[in-house]
Amino acid sequence: MQTATQVLDAHWDGTLPVNPVKIAAAIGVLVRNNDSMPESGIIELTDSGPVITYNGSEIAERKRFTIAHEIGHFVLGHLKPGSPKFREYRDLSSNFSSRSANPQEREANTFAAQLLMPAKTVKFVVAEKKITDVDELAKVFGVSQVAMKYRLSNIGLIHA
Repeated sequence: MQTATQVLDAHWDGTLPVNPVKIAAAIGVLVRNNDSMPESGIIELTDSGPVITYNGSEIAERKRFTIAHEIGHFVLGHLKPGSPKFREYRDLSSNFSSRSANPQEREANTFAAQLLMPAKTVKFVVAEKKITDVDELAKVFGVSQVAMKYRLSNIGLIHA
């Protein structure tokens, strides 16, 4: 089991926004899209290895978070041979991260936020690049404004 920071240290090239598809490939996870699936994403173990399938019809920020979330399930060891598939259903913003009833979903959401918005990098962009507007930060990191607000709060840059 690795942390998002360890995964980034080993597989991230430092460019923003973080590319979760490249990171998935680097850790041996195939990523594919399916525009007709009812949920946002799923990760499953197949005979050829772990596969993330995401809903390609969703907005870019949602797709990126979904892929990072599913990477989290894989890296955190939630998916075991013979276990059920993990599916991420579309969440309301009120269910984001810490409010999910399922602890593994909360852990995967936290992992995704840490992967896409590394604390050290967010703090650098705010302090050194002087980007403090939530909407602009969300664009820089390729996430939703809601995700960025939660992350800024979680790393102590704003008070929720």
